[in-house]
Amino acid sequence: MNKRESRLIDIRRNVEADGELLVVEAEQSVPFPIQRIFWVCNVVKGAERGAHATKKTRLVLIPVSGSCDVEVDDGKEKKTYHMDDPSKGLYIDEMIWRTMKNFSPDCVMLAVCDHHFEPGNETYDVYGEYLKALEEEGLL
Repeated sequence: MNKRESRLIDIRRNVEADGELLVVEAEQSVPFPIQRIFWVCNVVKGAERGAHATKKTRLVLIPVSGSCDVEVDDGKEKKTYHMDDPSKGLYIDEMIWRTMKNFSPDCVMLAVCDHHFEPGNETYDVYGEYLKALEEEGLL
C-alpha cells in the first residue's frame, strides 16, 4: 500500500447569474471510479458519526450544506478539517480512522466511495483493533 493520506480537493464550481453548479466527476475531481454514494444528515446535536476506518474503501466527503469537523487519524498523526465549503472535498484513503463531529443543524455531508459496502467486512470499529491491523501491515 502506498502512503495513506487525507487531503482537501477542489470540487469544480461554476458560478452563473442564476446560481451555482458544483460538479463531481469520477477520476477527475474525485481520484477514483465512483461505486457508492451516501450522505449523512439530521445528526442529533452533540452526536458523532463515523468513528471507524474502512479496510479498503477510499472516499471523498463533501459538505453539501452546513458544516462539521472531520478528524482523521492515520495511527501516527491526527488532523482536523472544518468542512463548510461545498467546493472543497476531503479525500480519505483506506485505513485512516475518521470521526465527524460538531455538526451544524443544517449539515448534509455527502460521501462518494470507490467500493460497495460489505457488511461485516468493511470497517474497523474498535480503535485498538485498527491500530493492531496497522502494525500487522507494517503501516505504523
